[in-house]
Amino acid sequence: MLGIHPYNNTYQSEIDIMMNAITNEFELPISNKDKTTTIKLDAYWVAIYNKELVGTIGILKIDNTYSVLKNMFVKKDYRGRDYGIAQALLKTVYDWCNNEGINFLYLGTMSQFKAAHKFYEKSGFMSVNSDELPTNFIRNPVDTVFYVNHLI
Repeated sequence: MLGIHPYNNTYQSEIDIMMNAITNEFELPISNKDKTTTIKLDAYWVAIYNKELVGTIGILKIDNTYSVLKNMFVKKDYRGRDYGIAQALLKTVYDWCNNEGINFLYLGTMSQFKAAHKFYEKSGFMSVNSDELPTNFIRNPVDTVFYVNHLI
């Protein structure tokens, strides 16, 4: 049984374990090790499948027209259409954006996340160049691939 729940501190140790496992899947680092500040997300959710934390997703509202998708991760064994976890997480963000009146959802990701690129494109995101991002887009230095989804 899959449930999407708002984040609270009790999930953090499980998130840390999941992120360490995901980090080990890739040759290149997936986070900015020099990061000194943490961005406070406007909303953050976890996916729980049969009592196991299997995914996360967050959203950062930049202004009244757009938000940035952040921290979308799913454990390797739970990826894909069979579980539908990424789709459920993204639907949660879409619903939040709809309630907030957000028209555009942007995201940055890394070139090594090829499966994620396919997922985003199938989910209605369109690739954009970094010079097409809003001027106040909060960017992670490790991100080199960018997408936008026009929600309305």
